[in-house]
Amino acid sequence: MQFRVLGPPEIYDEVRQRSVRLTSPKQRVLLGVLLVRMGSPVPAEALINELWGRHAPDKAGNALQAHVSRLRQQLIEVEPSRANTPRLVARGSGYLLQARPDELDSVQFRLQVARAQRELKTDPHTACELLRKALKLWRGPALDGGSHGPLCAGVAARLEEERLLALEDLCDASLRLGQHRQVVGQLKELVVAHPLRDRFRDQLALSLQRCGRQSDARAAHVRAVPLRQIHEGGSRWHGPDAAEHHPVAGESRDADLAGRDGASGLELVRLRRRVDQLTSEQHTLRSEVERLMALVEERTSGRRRDSA
Repeated sequence: MQFRVLGPPEIYDEVRQRSVRLTSPKQRVLLGVLLVRMGSPVPAEALINELWGRHAPDKAGNALQAHVSRLRQQLIEVEPSRANTPRLVARGSGYLLQARPDELDSVQFRLQVARAQRELKTDPHTACELLRKALKLWRGPALDGGSHGPLCAGVAARLEEERLLALEDLCDASLRLGQHRQVVGQLKELVVAHPLRDRFRDQLALSLQRCGRQSDARAAHVRAVPLRQIHEGGSRWHGPDAAEHHPVAGESRDADLAGRDGASGLELVRLRRRVDQLTSEQHTLRSEVERLMALVEERTSGRRRDSA
């Protein structure tokens, strides 16, 4: 069995070589939270907060138990031999998912990236192969974007940062192999999507220079300035990591507008980003309120236990 978090949370049946279909979005969230805290019990209150936030049903504990029971049964169906020793068990006031680190795709990703980093300077060809293999493990935003609660959101952000670092290393290895023409297009998209990452911008300028496009290399640095200002303006509204959630395709449209239409293109980019910022700001505020309410509830419950 393999557990996957580099995309929507998923169980993969390695014997039958198929993904196990979970019964509902809540099942995926539950699986994701348990995998984030794999090997450690997750309190029921924390699970309820991740699944429902401040919109938890009146009998959230019963609803959680039902979701846990269905997920446990699905795990047993994949591994019938563990019917008497299920992976998902009650532990104290919460639940524990038992799995080995090598059964988690994020662990495999990190191991391959670590190996690639050791080979980067001496054997860039091997580094490229390892990094491409590692990046192929990604099926979408980690933990489905981690938008359901603070536990998943924090881990999703860290995994996304590791993905970007792996992409930087892959572009570096490709440039060391003289593959500058092959990476120009991808680097253009990455620079627009992540204008605060200087390494992507430097790699793009280098690849353009090696292609004999000196003026384009200079223009890449110039164009990075207004895009960086737009990005930083958005970060002041809703946090430094917010731009990481915008899809590359949308950012590529921004690059096209900024590149083809000059000042008017940049104005369109600014307006488009502003709409995205307001939408994301609402989500961020809602998440912060839910996190605050969860902390208040946790303290209140602790005081009740102490006074009992």
